[in-house]
Amino acid sequence: VSTQSTGSKEELENFYFSEDVIENSPSKQEGVDSETEEKLRIFGCELIQEAGIMLRLPQVAMATGQVLFHRFYYLNSFKKYNVKDVAFASIFLGSKLEENQRKLREFLNVFNHMMQLRSGIKHKPLEIGSQKYWEMKDQLIKTERIMLKDMGFQVFVEHPYKYLVNYLAILKLDDSSVGQKAWNYLNDSYYHLKLPHEHLCKVQNSHHSYKLYIHGC
Repeated sequence: VSTQSTGSKEELENFYFSEDVIENSPSKQEGVDSETEEKLRIFGCELIQEAGIMLRLPQVAMATGQVLFHRFYYLNSFKKYNVKDVAFASIFLGSKLEENQRKLREFLNVFNHMMQLRSGIKHKPLEIGSQKYWEMKDQLIKTERIMLKDMGFQVFVEHPYKYLVNYLAILKLDDSSVGQKAWNYLNDSYYHLKLPHEHLCKVQNSHHSYKLYIHGC
């Protein structure tokens, strides 16, 4: 991460990893094969998306959480930190950064419900003040602190949504099905941040084919 000075104001640039770091991630260095790492990244992003929907968070908060999730695991191995803990801390942190924070107990209730569904356990509300409540709270706060520390508190994320909106408007595609498809492709791209410096979205209509290079993430 670097900063650029613009007069009296300092502008933080986006956070990028080199292709070498991406191809030789900490997980791969500890013996995790590429396919397994990819599946874990997708799984973590799915948890973030699911939690965000249940919490009625805007898409940008979920996208920020997914970027932070990927970023953290380019600094750490999946063998070292539990993917669920990091996913939940990512959406928790993402909601704060995008100023759409929910109450802590709402996050814990949603996380608890999600884990019960995946375990086939009958839903039982999380009791505030119970031992499980405090354990989940402590783990969430602990993981968030670890993420912030390891990322050096560099949590700035520039999303490509604004560029997509501008390009679609210029091409007069913003109110078309093409625009919706491009938006969906962009959301899906957050699950696969193998090359975080560039996303390619190809959109088509009956008369033209456009390639939109979206800079961000």
